[in-house]
Amino acid sequence: MAKVGLWANAVGLLISIVGTLLLFLHTTNQYHSAIQDIGSIAIAYLGLILLGMSVSVTGVALLLRSNRD
Repeated sequence: MAKVGLWANAVGLLISIVGTLLLFLHTTNQYHSAIQDIGSIAIAYLGLILLGMSVSVTGVALLLRSNRD
C-alpha cells in the first residue's frame, strides 16, 4: 500500500506541476493573453492543478493508512 501511496503522490505532484506550467506559459504568451476568454482557459488549467492536488492528497492518505496498519 505504501508504494501505491508514493506513486499516487508523485503522479499528483506531476499533474499539478504540468498544470501550473501550462497556465504560466499560456498567460505569459502575448497572443494568448489577448484572447478575451482567458478566464475559461485559466479555469481549465486550475482544474488540472486541483486534480493533481487531489491525487497527491490521496497518495498521502494511502501512506498514512499503510503506516497505521
